Amino acid sequence: MSNTIFLVVKKELTDIFRDKRTLIMSILIPLLLFPILSMVIGRSINSANKSVEENLKIAVVDKGNSSLQKFLKEQKNINVVSTSAPEEDVKEGRIFVAVIIAPDFDAAIEKGDTAPVTLVYDNSSQQSGLAMSKINVLIGNYSKGIVTERLAAKNIDVKILSPIEIKEQTSQKEGDGTAKMILSMMLPLLLIVYCVTGPLPAATDLGAGEKERGTLEPLLTTRANRMSLLWGKFLAITVMGLITSVASLAGMYIAMSQKNGMFTSGSPQGTTGSISLEPQALIVIGVVVVLTTMVFGALELSISIYARSFKEAQTYLSPLTIIAIIPIYATYMLDAKNISTAYFNIPLANEVCVLKEVISGIYNPVHILITVAWTAAYIAASIVFARYMFNRERVVFRT
Repeated sequence: MSNTIFLVVKKELTDIFRDKRTLIMSILIPLLLFPILSMVIGRSINSANKSVEENLKIAVVDKGNSSLQKFLKEQKNINVVSTSAPEEDVKEGRIFVAVIIAPDFDAAIEKGDTAPVTLVYDNSSQQSGLAMSKINVLIGNYSKGIVTERLAAKNIDVKILSPIEIKEQTSQKEGDGTAKMILSMMLPLLLIVYCVTGPLPAATDLGAGEKERGTLEPLLTTRANRMSLLWGKFLAITVMGLITSVASLAGMYIAMSQKNGMFTSGSPQGTTGSISLEPQALIVIGVVVVLTTMVFGALELSISIYARSFKEAQTYLSPLTIIAIIPIYATYMLDAKNISTAYFNIPLANEVCVLKEVISGIYNPVHILITVAWTAAYIAASIVFARYMFNRERVVFRT
């Protein structure tokens, strides 16, 4: 029986690889998607930061011609634009921030009072938000200078305002923390999606496609029994799903190595970070990907066999992706270090959570075993369902 299954697998894979569209959809697109996405997002982030840093367009409304206005104009890369309607210009994007200084600003400062300054920015604009942060820092520095002068005039040491010195120390290397956070959010999402969508083309073709071409009935008259055919098709579909997942992992690795990509745009001068996954993490990821692909491979083959035609199979199979995305997005923002055990009993959500943990360097044997046990149960149920469908004459010959 094993030789027969091997022959069926070989035959099905040969037929699949003859179709160039399958190669494009299953290998080329997953391989290129991550690097292209990383390059586009990374360049977009860097471009937004660069445009703000090199040409920070602001308007200063200052009837009193204060010292703060002079201070801002002296700063590098700040372009002060004249305006008669600052709020409108901010809203329309002609300027990033409008700085409205009180007419009696200098007089208030000289008296030792508080002088109000209003910053108008567009909280729906990324560039305006970045500019707002930079202007806030500049005005904060200017304010500290005034405080220092006031204390010096009273012969008070400025250190009296800082009784506590805070030193920041990160648990990850500089630039790696953000990149790992992005990776733990995106990698599980895309891997599970590829586990669902990877087997789809092959499952649709090996079930409904063969019905439509009229090649399924002759195949049933061969010496191979139905279980051999079922296992052969199932393994061929699983192989195609794994190839898609491996291609997506390779694309992710390329994206992680890109200079100025989305994983390194926050690191100093856009340098490439040293993000890497431990061997044990790769093993756990591989196991989860294989098991998940097998679950959906068997389920999609069952649905494909039930369908009358290729088009009908696509109609039935398309909602699977949407159904799969629901538990994935439910765990999208979970912190890998604080995931409740309850999540590891929810289909697909448990796999996403395990992937999040191992990417973050957490290896909880209980969580891994619960996830593997549930996934093994899903595989058994899917194969039983596929066997039930394949043994029903009304389903196999349903046209």
